[in-house]
Amino acid sequence: MDIGQINTLSKFLRQSGAQYRVFDMGRRVCKLTPEQFVSFDNCQRPYPYPFKRFAQLGIIFWHPDAAEKQYVWFLQFPLDEQGLLIPDARDAFLLMLLERLGEAMLAAADGDKIQGALKDSPFTFEPRQDRMAAFNAHATYALKLSPSKYYDSAYRYFTGDLSLDKWPGLAMQGLADFAIRLDTNEGTLGLIQLLPKLPQEPFHNLCVLLEHASPAAGVVEVLAQQVDIQLQEKQPDTVKIISCLRAASNSPARGLVERMVTQVLKHRCSREIEVLAIISGRIWLTLAKPPICELYLEQLAHNDAGQPGFSQLLADLLFIPGMRQPIMQVLRNPKRSETLAKAVGEMFGQ
Repeated sequence: MDIGQINTLSKFLRQSGAQYRVFDMGRRVCKLTPEQFVSFDNCQRPYPYPFKRFAQLGIIFWHPDAAEKQYVWFLQFPLDEQGLLIPDARDAFLLMLLERLGEAMLAAADGDKIQGALKDSPFTFEPRQDRMAAFNAHATYALKLSPSKYYDSAYRYFTGDLSLDKWPGLAMQGLADFAIRLDTNEGTLGLIQLLPKLPQEPFHNLCVLLEHASPAAGVVEVLAQQVDIQLQEKQPDTVKIISCLRAASNSPARGLVERMVTQVLKHRCSREIEVLAIISGRIWLTLAKPPICELYLEQLAHNDAGQPGFSQLLADLLFIPGMRQPIMQVLRNPKRSETLAKAVGEMFGQ
């Protein structure tokens, strides 16, 4: 291998002979396409899922001759004002990696040495427990490996084969495996029937993992029904509403998700900063629709955390690729409320 030709992370992995998969670990755990990763790594396109102005990646790699043994990196790199990779950070990481490994250790067969070289790197991070579980579930599913030993218990519980009071024995990894592998009619139908009956804790815990999956329309319909029930209460359970929004956030049933978000934004509970943060942080694609974006920004201007909450969530939204145009269109609308106009003015110092 010619070390002088290694100027990107994707090139390092490719020239070392490794096969690999890359996942976003920031907003939600989801697989990046090879094109997304390479174009980002080459500073050609913004990172699609920026989180606090960082790209957080989970990379699993292996040597083709030892496919049963995989290695994992969790890496984070700062982004510039346009959401592009800051090349100096990537170059510093590669330089440190190459210096520690040495030219003779660059083969992916020396995966243990590659793994250990990053022990105290400023570019590594440790995902929180639920995201680690989701990453493991995604990785085993993508590589066509068996799920964890906890999967069967979770499957039996969430399809109604175990009594509802058996949830304390469920492991988070089992919930993640169930959520990511929820691609069978039997599993989906069982969950649809059980969801309204679930106790609060297993309902919430499953929703946290479903946000990293792609639940079917039938599951989203049940979640939307649970939201509608809460919105009719004098004191809606915003924790449950947030759980439902999280669980539905990555579903391909976009129309149902948009309806759910719209109903929530028409209710006073959406002025709570936690509700607004879930919508912009997990379901930002719905805000590309002008009517939904207008509802969101008006409620954000009235949020219960005041101007700091408004400025923080709006700045985060504007940094997500593709979101600036629909947001600015609403902010420039002469029919916007005085409250929204004032909040925007304070944020930009006008």
